[in-house]
Amino acid sequence: MRFVHRAPRALAACAVMILTASAAACTSPGPAGTANGGGAGITVFAASSLTDVVENLDAAYDGGGRLRVNVGSSSQLVAQLESGAEADVVITADLEALEPLRNGLDRETVLASNPLVLALAAGNPAGITVLRNVAADGVRAALCAPSVPCGRATERVLKAAGLSVPAPSLEDSARSVLTKVSSGQADAGFVYRTDALAAAQAGVTYLPLEDPEPNRYPAALTQQGAGRAEAAAFYEWLTGPEAAAILAEAGFGPADPGSTPEATDPAPGSTPGSTDAP
Repeated sequence: MRFVHRAPRALAACAVMILTASAAACTSPGPAGTANGGGAGITVFAASSLTDVVENLDAAYDGGGRLRVNVGSSSQLVAQLESGAEADVVITADLEALEPLRNGLDRETVLASNPLVLALAAGNPAGITVLRNVAADGVRAALCAPSVPCGRATERVLKAAGLSVPAPSLEDSARSVLTKVSSGQADAGFVYRTDALAAAQAGVTYLPLEDPEPNRYPAALTQQGAGRAEAAAFYEWLTGPEAAAILAEAGFGPADPGSTPEATDPAPGSTPGSTDAP
């Protein structure tokens, strides 16, 4: 089915297609590993913070290559669907992002959680050791815009810490923030833990943060998807234990962040002692 909003918005900037990094323009969602959308498949719209793990999910499901994946910021994906794009399964980076689509959904399940961290550029040029350092003069910080899930998470963490960041670079997704940090354009940026882990080979490290309510990622089967047996079967697999194990291996937390104790040892790439309040 098509999602229709009462006041349709212009189509947002096209989402990045996974496994087609050389693409120079927007394309329709295509099977993973191809540049265009010909042939049958299960169309999945996924938040950009799932970019890496969605490839693993596609490879693990039913022999691989069954998914036609479109990744982008949650707000971009929602705008595309409201403007007439079609998807079988939608995964956003928080529950609020999915709200405009709920009249067109068959069912939804929270897949995982993803705590916010402070990613640090290679070599930590600003010498950041605790959260309050990011508000110091001369620190180049990147944040997500407040209208997107990672921006809402950043506001939540900064409010809990009683901090504000002066003159940050505002980006439209956590992956855009990560690009600023990994390229050295920013000294630090607020991203999800999975994003920071994905950039470890580029020298990015991170500080764990006190996130009072880590973002929860809902996966929704659309009414269109519910009418397609192959899409419904994939959704059942996606919400099951095999997919949960793949998400956990990529660094995602449990669907209920309070269901397991916090680890006492810092994760690889993290810097101990970073949760000090100002």
